[in-house]
Amino acid sequence: MNGVINLYKERGITSFTAVAAVRRITRVKKAGHTGTLDPEAEGVLPVCIGKATKLVDYIMAGHKTYRAGFSLGKISDTLDAFGQVESTGLPLPERNAVEEKLKLFLGETMQRPPMFSALKINGKRLYDLAREGVEVHREERPITVFHIELTRFQDDTGELLMTCSKGTYVRSIIDDLGRLLGCGAIMTSLVREGTGSFDSKDSVTLEVLEKDGFEKHLITMEQVLKEYDAVTIPDGFYKLITNGVRVKDRRLTDKIVPGLYRGYSDKGELLGILERDEDFLYLKVNLM
Repeated sequence: MNGVINLYKERGITSFTAVAAVRRITRVKKAGHTGTLDPEAEGVLPVCIGKATKLVDYIMAGHKTYRAGFSLGKISDTLDAFGQVESTGLPLPERNAVEEKLKLFLGETMQRPPMFSALKINGKRLYDLAREGVEVHREERPITVFHIELTRFQDDTGELLMTCSKGTYVRSIIDDLGRLLGCGAIMTSLVREGTGSFDSKDSVTLEVLEKDGFEKHLITMEQVLKEYDAVTIPDGFYKLITNGVRVKDRRLTDKIVPGLYRGYSDKGELLGILERDEDFLYLKVNLM
């Protein structure tokens, strides 16, 4: 059983728990999610099962869309409403000031991961270190915000909608916004509305998955890879390609430009993800 479930993770459970539930429902041992959502966050959490677990990195690499609530005039050790929250008592800005500061996050910037995050340093989760009162150095990492807008604002609360690259911490964006506004800000809610080609409108909760049966909601590997153009490998090159050989032959490479492709055999069998790299063609991800 191979494919992806476009799961809608509800608030109150961990991403690990959600994947374990999918394993139980599908009775498949091999499963993995495509990017952690905090327990208090909700939204799209594609779960790859069987051979589709080889596609996790490719799904994770897609753009993410988030809807996040925030509250001004507050700070928190976790940067959100679920930690130790303190009121700053500082003057609050008008809507136009918030909108102007949000524009500063557009494009590529550097971001330091928060201590309360699932990122590992020296084999230990940052949130475990944070709970022990330990703070460690975290290298800044490049992130890109493609779109950000204020969708709701009244008094000291608001909501923003943003599309960003993999590895972006929305809590940190909101914390930085509070610093720029000079009053402090914390995240109060987070919904991941999309990741790559997976959208919340097409997602399914664990309850529905169990009620309907997972077969109805299983997305095939071919559907997941539909964004890649298809390339058929002639029978004469089949064994070389499927054995992982980097093949240099103009009969394979002349008609395609460098990049990733959906690979098929002459019989229509999905082979996996092919890469045309310089003058070579090879099977980058074997899905057979």
